[in-house]
Amino acid sequence: MEEPTSSPPSAEFVSLLTEHQADLWAYIISQLPGSPDVGDILQKTNLALWTKQSDFEHGTNFRAWAFAVARFEVLNHLKKHKRGGWLVFNDDLIDTIASESPDVIPESSIRLRLLEECMQKLRPNHRELLNHRYQTKDGLDSYARQSGRSVSSLSVTLHRVRAKLRECINDGLARSAQKGDAV
Repeated sequence: MEEPTSSPPSAEFVSLLTEHQADLWAYIISQLPGSPDVGDILQKTNLALWTKQSDFEHGTNFRAWAFAVARFEVLNHLKKHKRGGWLVFNDDLIDTIASESPDVIPESSIRLRLLEECMQKLRPNHRELLNHRYQTKDGLDSYARQSGRSVSSLSVTLHRVRAKLRECINDGLARSAQKGDAV
């Protein structure tokens, strides 16, 4: 592995890297849907970007450069799993997905801000359910035992809460579009 650069990173580089985290996350998920390794690959991508920061030409498209680095990290991950007998897409499909993903993944800062705002509007028990579902490795069965509810009722509640969040975010996007904000 390459050593990180010896000169301190520029404030612009740090800002760009921070600004594009959600887009990188979405890009990696689009390459590996359902994989529990997305967070690890994002970390490896960040490390590679940090290590190669001197290769980045300021004033060019940071997002495209970061996605290219992420693509190589995804390919390395897939290569390792191919040896382990995992189902892996063929190279042509991976190339197609990789080339089309940057165009499809929207700039997400407004969506993330809206998600945070909409989460705050939820009842505390609904936020707790979402946090359990998406931030722990435990399934709904453990939460069902903990909360005294059935797994099926929790599934229905999750469906309804996600629908409320989607509606709240879409309403916020519509308001942003009316104001002329970039989405």
